[in-house]
Amino acid sequence: MAALLLPFMALAAVGLLLSLCVHVASLLGLRVPGGALVWSLHIGIFVVWLPAVLVATRITRGRPHRDYWKTVLSGCPPWMRYTGYALFVYAAANFFWIMATSESQDLKRIGDASVIRAFSGHWLVFYGAAFAILYSAYRTPRLLSRQRCADGHEVAGSDAFCSTCGKKIQRPVVAE
Repeated sequence: MAALLLPFMALAAVGLLLSLCVHVASLLGLRVPGGALVWSLHIGIFVVWLPAVLVATRITRGRPHRDYWKTVLSGCPPWMRYTGYALFVYAAANFFWIMATSESQDLKRIGDASVIRAFSGHWLVFYGAAFAILYSAYRTPRLLSRQRCADGHEVAGSDAFCSTCGKKIQRPVVAE
């Protein structure tokens, strides 16, 4: 399974770095190299996001939805989780800022830089989340296997005790 994760992790990392370069260039008002090719980053999200969603679905199978991100990103170092959360907040703030400042302008006159800035902020989130999900599964392969208590009952990754029989889980996937 790890061999399948690596190429998509690499693509997500490249997409994240390119999105960051495009975003910084748009913030500085610089012309983005490659012209219209920059929009291929928009399509690239789907290439890495589909495997990331499939991996996340497998990791969270049978687990409470309230622990979704905690479980999915449990194989990541804390700084990576917090960076992902920060990127999400930044992308939302960036989007609302662009909408608020562009509202009074004629939509035909909104410059390419602001449009690219709006999209690249979202690209950062999707490429970053895809990389973090795939990295989590790569670093902690047992996230992809079914977790069971000593009696064979399926348990959530965040459970310390089996909800069916009450036995202590020896190696919970998600540490508290």
